[in-house]
Amino acid sequence: MTGWYTVDYSIGVSEVPSGGDATWNSTVLLPTTSVILPKQTVPANILIPVGMLIFGVGITANAVVLAVLVRARRQFGSSVHTLISNQSAIDLTTCIFGMIKLVAWLTHGFRYKGNRILDGAMCVLIHGATFTVIGVTADKLGLVVITLERYFKIVHAIAHRKHYRNWMTSVCVAVPWIGATCLILFPAMGTTRIVNGRCLRMGVWLNEATEKVAVHCF
Repeated sequence: MTGWYTVDYSIGVSEVPSGGDATWNSTVLLPTTSVILPKQTVPANILIPVGMLIFGVGITANAVVLAVLVRARRQFGSSVHTLISNQSAIDLTTCIFGMIKLVAWLTHGFRYKGNRILDGAMCVLIHGATFTVIGVTADKLGLVVITLERYFKIVHAIAHRKHYRNWMTSVCVAVPWIGATCLILFPAMGTTRIVNGRCLRMGVWLNEATEKVAVHCF
């Protein structure tokens, strides 16, 4: 552990009331890690129904749009059509995983049984909403890809027509998914911990530098 950021991180953890975990009033000592505690700003009885409404509308709207785009592919099979279809698929996936988290929260809550592997997977993937955050990040990257593709096609039309190949569209489709996975899932797996029964997604970092990255980026 040489060179790790070592400070006194004795923290009192108090779980949010209602809608899930039991109440915890205890102190945990993490001597070699930097802990960023999430803040609960919206009550669960408001967050859950509003979130389910938003995700429900998102699932319905994106499913309809994606179905229309897929059926219209024969008439409008351009690269931008494919990228927009991919964008709709990303939004649909994000809403589905967001709904899964809210349903799990509403029906069972998040109570950990002591199984390190299962509890860790639930904390990272479900309780921590990592798949939903991956979708949000992929959505942003997808918009960047579409913007760049349109820029080169319009501003550099001749070069685009000469050099653009069909495989480039496949790369543009894959970049948002791969990029979001690398930016969110892998860091989440290494920095998400269960502290006193509370899931801290991307909350435990090994040194001061990575902590600053977390604060500014996440």
